[in-house]
Amino acid sequence: MSSNTMLQKMLLILISFSVVTWMIFIISQNFTKLWSALNLSISVHYWNNSAKSLFPKTSLIPLKPLTETELRIKEIIEKLDQQIPPRPFTHVNTTTSATHSTATILNPRDTYCRGDQLHILLEVRDHLGQRKQYGGDFLRARMSSPALMAGASGKVTDFNNGTYLVSFTLFWEGQVSLSLLLIHPSEGASALWRARNQGYDKIIFKGKFVNGTSHAFTECGLTLNSSAELCEYLDDRDQEAFYCMKPQHMPCEALTYMTTRNREVSYLTDKENSLFHRMAPGETSIAGNQVQSGS
Repeated sequence: MSSNTMLQKMLLILISFSVVTWMIFIISQNFTKLWSALNLSISVHYWNNSAKSLFPKTSLIPLKPLTETELRIKEIIEKLDQQIPPRPFTHVNTTTSATHSTATILNPRDTYCRGDQLHILLEVRDHLGQRKQYGGDFLRARMSSPALMAGASGKVTDFNNGTYLVSFTLFWEGQVSLSLLLIHPSEGASALWRARNQGYDKIIFKGKFVNGTSHAFTECGLTLNSSAELCEYLDDRDQEAFYCMKPQHMPCEALTYMTTRNREVSYLTDKENSLFHRMAPGETSIAGNQVQSGS
């Protein structure tokens, strides 16, 4: 009985020793991993603290949400950008020519009834007589009645392939005159739109500030590229702001009046400027015709 008890104790001691040895092995392995992770965490934390001290974090100013009016203006500008894409050209001869373009009355008749629609198909060509492959020309379609001293505009539909449909509603009885003018070729309209969006420094604004017997002039504008303190004048109706550089020792309310003058700057190239030289009437008129309208 005592020998069996002794044997059980020895087995229990052997099992306990094995379990303790296994636990020590596992703990030592995990301790190495734990120390590596802890060491990495400490290193990263130390680097973050060092980075914060070397590169102080700049607080971000939250962007002011756009107003309903600003969102509407942004939407309109984006649509205009789509309607007036860039139209680079290598020579003026490749731009739209009124002289070489043709206008054809669709389904012509000797007389029309009041209220009828008159449609004209316009095919534009360049100065070399080549058919244009895109639209965007600035056209003006007008209808007038000399007897009634009345006039109306026609509707121009751009198919963006060098053809246009010009539609007139015949409002009056009697003879009416039709005219179709090329105001700017598509290349010129595109250049003007690009120049318009390129900057706001075409006009120089100067504001006069008066405070008692002292006065000062400072630069003003819709946008000012300056780190100086600015006075902001906000239009509550459309949320548009105008700025002036704040003069020293004067409040922003001291602004009394504004003067302006044109700056000698152009965003058009010499080649683009050549598109806007005044031409003879025959070089801008695409079509002119008279039709008879009855009751």
